[in-house]
Parts: sequence; structure tokens; C-alpha cells
Amino acid sequence: MPRAYLVRKLKLVIFCCIVFILLYGGNILRQAIRDRKCSEEESKFLMDELCHNYSTHAAAGNMCPALCTSKKLKYNKCTNYRGGKKVLIAQCDGVCKESSTVKAVIKSKHPKEEFRFEPLDLEKHANGSLTQMGYKMAHNIFKSMLDSQMLEERDKISDIFSFLWSLDVEQYKRENRELKSAEMTAMQNIWGLINQDEYLFMKVHQKQSFVPKMYGTCGFYYVMEYAPPGDILDPQFFSGSGSSFEERAKIAIDILDIVQSLDYGFYEPVHMCDVKAENFGIGEDQQVKILDSDSLFFHTSMMKNLAQPSCTNHDDCDFFDCRGWCELETGKCTKQRSNNNLQTVCEDILIDKPTNFYAGLLHNPPSEFKEELMPLLEECAYPAHSKGIVRKPTSDDVYWKLHNLLKRIMRES
Repeated sequence: MPRAYLVRKLKLVIFCCIVFILLYGGNILRQAIRDRKCSEEESKFLMDELCHNYSTHAAAGNMCPALCTSKKLKYNKCTNYRGGKKVLIAQCDGVCKESSTVKAVIKSKHPKEEFRFEPLDLEKHANGSLTQMGYKMAHNIFKSMLDSQMLEERDKISDIFSFLWSLDVEQYKRENRELKSAEMTAMQNIWGLINQDEYLFMKVHQKQSFVPKMYGTCGFYYVMEYAPPGDILDPQFFSGSGSSFEERAKIAIDILDIVQSLDYGFYEPVHMCDVKAENFGIGEDQQVKILDSDSLFFHTSMMKNLAQPSCTNHDDCDFFDCRGWCELETGKCTKQRSNNNLQTVCEDILIDKPTNFYAGLLHNPPSEFKEELMPLLEECAYPAHSKGIVRKPTSDDVYWKLHNLLKRIMRES
């Protein structure tokens, strides 16, 4: 056997080994970053601290008795901390869902760490109860927070305080009439919750099918439906999800429906700026849910995020996956997003990407549909044959073509 042939063969083997090691090592690093596990000891301490605050009437909410007294809401384990947010898994026995034991998620940005917000400074009487002026101040401040969520029927809400909380404020005051500070306790608890972007969005928009169900609150913590990504949206390296194309197509359609809702289902468009498959999960109703709404921004807010004071290139104007545009002549970022939600979803979730460790959600379609689907996905992810960082929006026409094709594949497969 010629020596040159053996050398080429050896080089190929070495190259394949290096690629494998890089991919595997990169995946291990990725897993380590994603799975920065919280401390069980710390998580239990946080729950003990919360229950102490409940016993001293500093924390309140409809879930406090279940968490601290009856133990029907019981801490199970902690999961990764993301951006300072504590995410804990609990078992909920007959409280979250009547006559059923289900998993639930307890979340909060803990106030002693990264979570900072302006204190609620309201006018009070000497005994700690709110004055009429203090109550009015709280109402105006909370109404402003509610208005930021662009809820069309917000003017029909008669009791803003109770709407934003998990308890009826007037009933809470009556049940705790011996506490002069009961009203202030309620205000402080609501204030700590609505200063968390995710809580505010999900509480206000509970009618949206893609929002996980909110079970309630205790102090600055909120309890939500457990909707894990599962193996389809968050597959393990090399092993994959083992799911059929029809299962993945169903999830893709749900995600496309979410895109349509965000673009057209609110008073103004909502931008997704951190798009990845594991930020979606499957709820109890088998519908796809958004798990991390911290990266959702209404259009008015998004334009402020994109309006950086100066720029020398387009990258300077980007806000994560929401890509901006630099007017190079003036050195100023324009108040506009150059791509859109659909483009980002197609590029980062639906289509294969060489830079990803995993295949796109719509990989390996049925052979009879491959020639029709793959060019459509390319057009969706890279409109007008864009190269590099995409700064073009994908059209609604592509959305409907893709949506209808996936529906047809599911019918005919």
C-alpha cells in the first residue's frame, strides 16, 4: 500500500478525531454554562427565609400558606440560575390544580443579589398605614407599570392592585385588620413582583395561550406552570430527541403561531431578542409556551433599546438577536430593527446551522417534501440570500407558505 495513501488516511483520521473532540468538548462546556446548578442548601435557605418573612407579615400572597403552613407546595430541587433569577422546581398537591399533584416552578430575582429596584416611598400615617395621598400615589405608579404592557382592556380594570397581585387587596386588609401596615405590606409585595419584567408580562397576559399559567405568589416569588422544553426542544448531544418529523413540525407550527401573535396580537408588536429552542417549553395542554419573557420588548421600548448614542458599524446597534442599523454617514443608530421575529426563529430554531451542535427543529423532513421545504426554510432564515449577520426581515408571505406547508406535511404523512 503506497505510503502517501497511508499518510492521507492518517491525516483524515486525526482530523476527524480533532473535530470530534472540539464538538464534544464544546458541548461539555455549553452544558456546564447552562447547567450552573444552584446550591440545594442556598435554595432551601431562600424558601426558609421567605416563610420567615411570611410569619412576620412581611411577605404575603395566595401561595404562602401552601408553601409555609400546609406544605402542599413543597420545594423539590433547584435548577440553573439565569441572570440572577432563581428557578426552583416544586411539587404542588391540590393547590395549583384541583385534586391533582403537579410540578410547578417557583421563580424570583432575589432582592439581595442582582435584583434592584427603586423603593416604594409612599406617604404614611404615624402608625404605618397609608394616607389617602399615599394610596393615590401607589395607584398612579402601578397604573403606569400596567400601561407599559399595552393591554387593550386595561382601562376596564377596576382594581389595579388586585389585578397585579394574587390576592384581593381589600380582603387581605380585612383579614389582617389588626396590622396597621397590612396595606403597605400588600403594596410592597406587589411592587417587588411587578418590577420583575417576566412576572409583569406573564401576569398581565395570562389569556395568551403561549404564556404559562400563573398559579400565584408569595412575597417576591411567583409560582408558575411547569413547562419543560423536553428532548425535542432541548435534545442531548449526539443522542438527539428520537422524535418524528410530525412531532417536531407540530411544535414548529406552535412557535410560528407565537410569532404571529407577538407581531399582530398585541396593541403594538412585541420583539423577541433572545431566541433559542430551550427558551420554549411544552405545557400541560401540549401547547408551546415561552419560558423566558425577560427578552420580550414592546415596540416602543425596543426602539429605545436600539437607539444607541453612536455607532461605527451595524453591530454597535444590535440588541442581542434584535439587530439594529447604523447610519454610517451620521454615526447614529436608527430607531428601527433590521430583522424580525420570524427571521430569527427560522435561523436560530427551525433550520440547520453549521455553527450549532444540534440540527434544526425541522431537520430530516419526509423525502417527498424535502425539495419544497428546504428552500423555503433558507428563504425564511436568510431573506434575499443574506449572508453573515442577517439584517433583513422575512416577509409574511414566507410565513404563510411555511405554515401551510407544515400543516400539509402533517396531514399527508
